[in-house]
Formats: sequence, C-alpha cells, structure tokens
Amino acid sequence: MSLENPLWQYALTLYSRPGVEQCCLQLQDQGAVVNRLLFACWLASQGIRFDRDRLHQSDNRWQPEVTRPLRAVRFRVREQLAALPEAEACYRALRQAELAAEQLEFMLLWQQGQSWSPDSQVSEALFRHNLQQACGDRCSQATGALLLQLQSAAIVLVEDD
Repeated sequence: MSLENPLWQYALTLYSRPGVEQCCLQLQDQGAVVNRLLFACWLASQGIRFDRDRLHQSDNRWQPEVTRPLRAVRFRVREQLAALPEAEACYRALRQAELAAEQLEFMLLWQQGQSWSPDSQVSEALFRHNLQQACGDRCSQATGALLLQLQSAAIVLVEDD
C-alpha cells in the first residue's frame, strides 16, 4: 500500500479545481463524506460504478473512528482561537493530523477500489450515479446542485486528460 497513489493524486487535483473546495465543504456541512465523494468521482473517471453495499462490506472504520473525531476536535479548537490565540499551534497541528488521516483514508479506499473492475463507459450518467451512491441518504435537493457542481468539475478534469 502506498500513501502516494493515483486516487490521492486525483483527489488533490480535483479538490484544487475552481469552486470544488467550497463545494465539498458545503457538502460536508450537510453530512456528506467528502473523501467518498472524491472516490466516487475517481471511480467514474475509471469507468467503475460506485457500489455503496460493496464499500460497506469492507471493515473501513478509519473515517468514523479517526478522521471525523480529529475534525471535530480541530473545529472545537478553532472556535477557541479568538479567546485563546495561543492555541494556534495546536490548531495547525490538528489540521496537519486531519490531512494525514484523510490521506490514509484515501489509501484504504484506493486499495479497495483496486478490486473493482471497469463496467461502464465514462459518462455524465456514471458520475451522477456514483455521486448519488456516495452521498446516499444525505442527498437532498439542497445537495443536488452541489453534487452537480462537483460532477461538472470532475468531468472537465477527465476531458482535460
């Protein structure tokens, strides 16, 4: 396994596209798991359908047990920065720890995705399907526009290759 893998590089590239970071943060605020959304986009770019049931069959507890709690602590520290500016170094360290946890999460997702075979042509419909599957029950009309924005950015990324 490698922390530097194609999924990680894809996620960094897509996340750096104009508007994608803000879109992802808004989706995260609405309960979506951003790494799974980016994983879904990567799968679509490979012609692979996202299968939520197959993903849940794996014993991947990293996100709920490590990444999400780190993010929650970082948010609590961030709330204290105005009253306690000395906490800035702690906040930066937590931000770095969260990024490292996310990279490891991407490695686990990439490892799992290696066993999924292409079964479809890369298409707008595949991106839409994958994002809806990754979003799951968290999808609503409010998230629909954000998912469409992420889908558009991911499709442009494929077209640029």
